[in-house]
Amino acid sequence: MFSQYLLIAVATLCLCITVVIGAAKRLYQHPLSKYPGPGLAALTLWYKAYFDIVKDGGWVEHLEGLHEIYGPVIRIAPNELHFSDPSAYNDIYGMGTQHTKDLDMYSCFATDLSVFAMFDHHEVTQRRNLIGPFFSRRAILKLEKTVQDKIDILVSRLLDYHPTGKPANLDLAFRSTSLEVITSYCFGKSSNALDYKNFENDILAAIDQTLPMIWVFRHFPLIKSLLLGVPECFASVLKPSTVGILQQRRQMGKQIDDIMKDPSSLENADHETIYHHFLTPQPENLRLPPVTRDWLLDEGLYMRFAGSDTVGNTCTVAAYHILANKDVHAKLFKSLKDAWPDRDTPPSYEILEKLPYLTAVIKESLRMAHGIVTPLPRIIGPMEADIAGLVVPAGTVVSMGATFLHKNSDIFPNPSTFQPERWLKEDSTMLEKYLVSFSKGPRSCLGINLAWCELYLILGTVFRKLNLTPDRPSIENISFREYFVPIHRGRHFHAFVSPTTD
Repeated sequence: MFSQYLLIAVATLCLCITVVIGAAKRLYQHPLSKYPGPGLAALTLWYKAYFDIVKDGGWVEHLEGLHEIYGPVIRIAPNELHFSDPSAYNDIYGMGTQHTKDLDMYSCFATDLSVFAMFDHHEVTQRRNLIGPFFSRRAILKLEKTVQDKIDILVSRLLDYHPTGKPANLDLAFRSTSLEVITSYCFGKSSNALDYKNFENDILAAIDQTLPMIWVFRHFPLIKSLLLGVPECFASVLKPSTVGILQQRRQMGKQIDDIMKDPSSLENADHETIYHHFLTPQPENLRLPPVTRDWLLDEGLYMRFAGSDTVGNTCTVAAYHILANKDVHAKLFKSLKDAWPDRDTPPSYEILEKLPYLTAVIKESLRMAHGIVTPLPRIIGPMEADIAGLVVPAGTVVSMGATFLHKNSDIFPNPSTFQPERWLKEDSTMLEKYLVSFSKGPRSCLGINLAWCELYLILGTVFRKLNLTPDRPSIENISFREYFVPIHRGRHFHAFVSPTTD
């Protein structure tokens, strides 16, 4: 009996020694040990998991504090560095870089086959070339009416609030509009998102309920496999909030099944959709993987998610700041009225994008809304790389969040103040490279042209046709927690609505 206890004690002691030695190596002998940062972060990924999950998407907020303590580069995980030096952004994400996406991050979205989540550079390039023409400027202009029709519905729905004397939820209104635009534009179908009472539609509710799960999936991949691998009836019991996402997968899957069963059905579509591009026979020399249902589903689901939240959030942030600044509101309305004297005859996107003040308002709104707020991790390779003047070993994970550029006071003086005029100065073109709401480089957002079109048409139409009066406005209306995209935890931004009179 004594020998058994002795054996257990020796084994326990060996385990403790192994753990201590491993910890010492990570702290003092790891290639990243020379970089400053919290010791606990250098030891374990649980440090980040704590802020992601327990602190409710508080990682970026915590990162800001860490940079104030440790400087422009921090070791934030055993094998990861985060930068705040503006020059680092282009070194990590710019054109010509060969750094790959970190699968530990991108697999948490459960759309592994989408261009967004792919990490192989060759395959990504081929897929982007396949989809790219659908999101080109030429294609956007061709389908501009599809976008404008949905915005006209938004204005009509907002005007329904005028006789009631009740405020409209602008957060849900704008997100419903962008959801309807991306669904109609990409899939040739309506999401009916603008038809719901108070814009409280099932799809946005599902997104809001399931977004916090992405950090659980990231840090506990077994949970993701469990929830997404079991029959839907069991998944809905294990995690009721997944019902909406599962319903989306089912609806989109049915459309894909019908199209793959009879591709000729695309000939009856009202306009070109992504499926026209996906299912077009490709030259053999491209050597693309075969088109599969799973690939189409992953691509479609991500497009719908990305297309609904980023534009909608930017419009909400824009509306809040425009209405909080009377001078900005007055200048914007005058600019729109001068270019658009007859409000019943809307100008084209090409006319609106030539309005300097509207453009400045949109750029400042993008800066304040940020787009994707989570630092996007890249793995250095195939060789070591120079990041902001530092030689970083191959295999190291590096990142820099967009918020650290957009809130940099050396680039944007008084960064917390909404100042469209900063984009109208003679040297404002120098600011362009620091506006990274759609990221930069070879993995930048595919839908950037559509997003710009939506922003011009939505903000131009709403502020030309409607008088909006904020209802109990507070900065909490647009404060966010970081779940890849911003999640607004406070009361949504509401406003009373009436038509403009001239």
